[in-house]
Amino acid sequence: MSLLQAYLRKPRTQRALSRKLGEKGFSLIELVVVVAVLAVLIVVALPNFQGVTDDAAAGAGKKYLVDATTECAVARTRGKTGEFTPPNINGGVFDKTSKQTCPTTSGSLLLKFTPAADTIPTYTIDTYSGEKTCDKRKANDGEYGCKGSVW
Repeated sequence: MSLLQAYLRKPRTQRALSRKLGEKGFSLIELVVVVAVLAVLIVVALPNFQGVTDDAAAGAGKKYLVDATTECAVARTRGKTGEFTPPNINGGVFDKTSKQTCPTTSGSLLLKFTPAADTIPTYTIDTYSGEKTCDKRKANDGEYGCKGSVW
């Protein structure tokens, strides 16, 4: 057996010779299937991520309202006058933006947070008593923690 015949009979050589030109890589059908699967995944997953920033802004606003009320309660307990300044939150606004002095009587300082998305309720808190109310706007009852007019 000649050297050439021995080389041609090796399995590695047989595979290389039986491969057609252009068989490297993926076929067009395989690429189309991958793109179609990715498109279906995007269509299914995208609605779950829309509105996440609106929800985060509403949560941050509500948390600050509670924090400001707690801060005022602690200041009253210590016999001091507390102060707070509502922060800037992307995705919503507070009705008061300047430095506020904690109230000494109920109902004297209501702090309101209005999310930018009109599908999320507006939240209000009495910084003296801690009474929480909400205006649902376009939200359904129970959405975003707003049940009736309380959150």
